[in-house]
Amino acid sequence: MSSAEYTTTAYRAEIDGLRAFAVLSVVLYHAFPALLTGGFIGVDVFFVISGYLITGHIFASLDQGKFSFLNFFGKRIRRIFPALILVMVSSLTFGWFALMSEEFQQLGQHVAGGAAFIVNFILVGESGYFDTAADTKPLLHLWSLAIEEQFYIFWPVVLWLAWWQRFNLIWVTLLVAVLSFYFNVWFVASKPTEVFFWPFGRFWEMLSGSVLAWLMLYKRDALDRAKMRVDTFIGRAVPLWIVPGKLALTENVMALGGLCLLIYGFTEISSNVPFPSIWALVPVCGAILIIAAGATAWSNRIFMMNPVAVWFGLISYPLYLWHWPILSFLQIVESGELPHRNERILAVILAVILAWFTIRFVERPLRFGHRSVRLKIVGLTGAMFCVGMAGLVISRTDFSESRRLEDLLIKRPGAEHIYGSSSKWYRGKDGWLFLGNAYDNTVAKLKLAHIPLPEDTAREARLFANLAEAAETVNTSVALLIGPNKSTAYPEFLPNKIKPSDRRYVTYFTEQLNAIPNMIVVDPVEDFLRAKAGSGLLYYRTDTHWNDKGAFRAFSTLAERMGWPVPEVSFEAGELHRGDLIAISELHDFPVAVGDNWEIGWGSNPDLEIMSLPSLPKTSFDRAKIVINKAPLSEQTVWVIGDSFTNALAHYIDATFKEVRYLGHWKSNLRTLPEELISSEEKPDLIIVVRVERSF
Repeated sequence: MSSAEYTTTAYRAEIDGLRAFAVLSVVLYHAFPALLTGGFIGVDVFFVISGYLITGHIFASLDQGKFSFLNFFGKRIRRIFPALILVMVSSLTFGWFALMSEEFQQLGQHVAGGAAFIVNFILVGESGYFDTAADTKPLLHLWSLAIEEQFYIFWPVVLWLAWWQRFNLIWVTLLVAVLSFYFNVWFVASKPTEVFFWPFGRFWEMLSGSVLAWLMLYKRDALDRAKMRVDTFIGRAVPLWIVPGKLALTENVMALGGLCLLIYGFTEISSNVPFPSIWALVPVCGAILIIAAGATAWSNRIFMMNPVAVWFGLISYPLYLWHWPILSFLQIVESGELPHRNERILAVILAVILAWFTIRFVERPLRFGHRSVRLKIVGLTGAMFCVGMAGLVISRTDFSESRRLEDLLIKRPGAEHIYGSSSKWYRGKDGWLFLGNAYDNTVAKLKLAHIPLPEDTAREARLFANLAEAAETVNTSVALLIGPNKSTAYPEFLPNKIKPSDRRYVTYFTEQLNAIPNMIVVDPVEDFLRAKAGSGLLYYRTDTHWNDKGAFRAFSTLAERMGWPVPEVSFEAGELHRGDLIAISELHDFPVAVGDNWEIGWGSNPDLEIMSLPSLPKTSFDRAKIVINKAPLSEQTVWVIGDSFTNALAHYIDATFKEVRYLGHWKSNLRTLPEELISSEEKPDLIIVVRVERSF
């Protein structure tokens, strides 16, 4: 059998074992994220396997003059469609009984995107400050399948055109892989969401497998000779226990090294690091080494080719499809709370059972065999089209009158925190809209339905203590400004059914944060409550944020505590303001009135020079940047990390200090800021952290 025939036709049990490692790492990460912090890199292992197998088939078919697009895509349809259709239909069915109106609409949109294999682009469009939590998107995981299918559409066409024009296929492969890797590394900091979900930053992972496939097809003999020479050299150097030519030492080292890389990635990589970036080289290189080592390597025989690993590898595709909707729906039913460990264990077991049933009774009958092949392909294509159209119709249908909480067959514990027809928003009195419980359990925290666990408050305290301690070593002060929720500052406009607690949820955290040396915690809520009667509205009626006057009130309170000067400003009534809650609620005809929007009048206009920092990602409060004030009230330099409440606050920070650096969102920067501060050549005089109350 030729090397080409071996690579494209011989069954590779170690690849099924590698699939098992990949899918189980993803499942464990989703079910028990603290247990395997880097388990999500199993998706990258799948990408390498796909690139290796698919491109190997295309190379060999082109070489033999037998490549057919119809045959290629027909096989992909029979492989991908059966389990995917079943999972999407099952998700829609369960969603009908468990999801409220906007949740069911979003599921329909994701089904439509999944059927068209564009859900990764939809998820990029959804990302933002008020996006629904990822854990409550039952078809979120289809982003990786979309990227694979986009690769299957794009790459065969490119290779066929290159072959037709007699270009060197390996050089074309390397060129596209390098461009994709460059896109990934260059933009991962400034566009992390796009790089994660877009195919352009992921194709290099599949193309890494493609390069390996080319080497195994056309340079296998040279590779075998090189490995033999290495084995012989080492055997002569260590003759006591290695017999030259008898032990495939190089292959064993490759396989064991690949396994160690995967284990390192599963345990050391986490969601806190930019990804893919260069970190993706860990799973990619690990997978390549394991595949290249082959079936003779000792660790592959033990870990990849044992019956358990091979069995999980055979059900890996449907297991990947089933596990996430089950876990996600479980969390939705629990009203966004992480389900109990035992429930998650049962969810994983159920996913394994459903995966086996899918393989046995759905995939095998439709995928294999030579009878009625065209009928199967046409039927599956038609079924996928129908499912996609059903999702599209659902996404554009208003279910607000028929899919209220009380109408759902499946009830949710803690559903009393969902007020009205939506978990995302609710109406208050006198034209006010408020953020619903879907975002950070806002209503539950407002009512103090539960208190934070000690480990939660301790974790937050450690983060800020690390920052304050690092800042103290370089003579930098730290200030935390908390932006009170609108419902906290204006409880009188809440619906009668929502009764705020006398004690605020955030105070469980501030009690510990106030004890941290070298850090001042400022919560201006009492100042807001005293001042709001005579100052005019400090928050927008139809927005989640404070307005410019409210931001100035908060900055003034912070400045008084810190001993800073305050810019001289005045306020005049501004134009009508249609806030973000109108977009969230889709109440596009909701009436708005004057009185909650203000125009700033400066006593002395700040003379500012602004420089963007394109290497850092855009945040919910604008692009990362440096602002230099040519006529500052204070000569201090400041670093700022925050959330969207920083947007209005920035006017007054910029007008006060000599230099201000906006370094991004606190979620992504708070953990790493101490190290950045220590290593920075220019130390700031002050660090300001801005954080909305509901985020605690």
